[in-house]
This record gives sequence, structure tokens and C-alpha cells, in this order.
Amino acid sequence: MNFKELALSMLLLGMVDQVNDGVALVEYQVGEVIMYSEVSLDLSACTPHEGQSVYFFKDYKIVTCVEEDEE
Repeated sequence: MNFKELALSMLLLGMVDQVNDGVALVEYQVGEVIMYSEVSLDLSACTPHEGQSVYFFKDYKIVTCVEEDEE
């Protein structure tokens, strides 16, 4: 497995639950369990709004904000 494949395997899809003080709280599901990740917006590629889907690295940064018409 090369670096790109490894990085893509760690990418998660979630929904922004809250945005406060430069941090997005992202909700995502692992099996049947709902999990949360606090992600810095300073490091992120976009600024999401509450309820928006995002691709992100857990507890690190948002890679892509998904536009509503893409879902």
C-alpha cells in the first residue's frame, strides 16, 4: 500500500454538528456507533456550516466540504 492509498483509507465522511471558536464538531458513524471528532478549521481546506457533509481526517482537518447538490 502506497502513501496515497493509506491516506485515502483514513479519510472519513461525516456531518458537521456544530461550529464554535474555529473548531468543527463532526459526527460520523462506525458500524452502528455514532462517533464525534473535533476538527480545527485553521488547518481545513474549507469552512463548513452546521449540517453540511465533509470528508475529514479524524481530530485533524477537513479535506472537502460536500455541496448539497453533490450528495
